[in-house]
Formats: sequence, structure tokens, C-alpha cells
Amino acid sequence: MLLSHYSSGKTKSAGFTIIELVVVILILGILSVSVGPRFFGTISYENRKATDDLLSALRYSQQQAMNRSGDIELILTPTNFTVQRSGGGNLRSPDGTIPYIKTFPSTITAVSTSTIRFNALGQPVTISGAPLTNNTVLTIGSSTITIEANTGYAR
Repeated sequence: MLLSHYSSGKTKSAGFTIIELVVVILILGILSVSVGPRFFGTISYENRKATDDLLSALRYSQQQAMNRSGDIELILTPTNFTVQRSGGGNLRSPDGTIPYIKTFPSTITAVSTSTIRFNALGQPVTISGAPLTNNTVLTIGSSTITIEANTGYAR
């Protein structure tokens, strides 16, 4: 009796075939690419990247001013920022490109437009070279960056 049960040639298998698994993974991948961005907008990521880029540029400007014993300025406009020597001389960016200009994504604008100048001590100064007495607040997208008046620290 026992032999006749196994001799029929039919075996039961439990689980999914590799083809079924690949099809399910493929469908999930297509859905995640097409539907995912609707649930997780990219504006917050673009805002964070633009804020981080500006923060890095402010710190780089301060560092370059201290290294070069001279004024370095960051010019912030609604659509981009430029780091240069005071008076308009080009400055090399950390990645080696000249001039150092970064454009914000089209969904991000800087509400605050200004020129931030650093002296040889790394302090933010006025155009005439006098140290600032109040902190400077820059607004970009939905984020703010504060530059401390005494130290030039940007946070």
C-alpha cells in the first residue's frame, strides 16, 4: 500500500515558484516608483539640501576669509548664492569649480537676500568692515539660518 501511494508520480509542493516571486517583486517595484513620490514629496528634501548647501557655503566663506586674511563674501539672491572675494574676484568652490555659484531647485527660493561678508577673524562685517552687532537671520524655503554676530558661526 505504501508503495502505490508514491508510485503515482505526482508530488505536492508548497510555496511559490520563482516566476511568481519575480512577477510580484516587479509589480511592487513599478508601484513604488510611480506611486511613492505622491506620498513622499521631494520638496522637503530639496529644502533640506538647499539649506545644507547654503550652510556649507557660509562656513566655507568664513574659513576662506580666515585663511586668506581678507574679506570673502557670500551673495544670496532668491534663486542662487555666490561665494567670491569682496569686490567680485572669483573663488574656487570646494569641488574645484570656478566661480562658486549654486542655484536653488525651482521649488525653493530664498526669502532673505543679502551679502554676508567675513573678515580675517571670521566675523561677519558690514561693507565698511565694522563687525556686526546683531545676529543675521537668512530664510531659505521653510528653513532659517542664523549667523552669530560675534563669531560668524552659522547654524
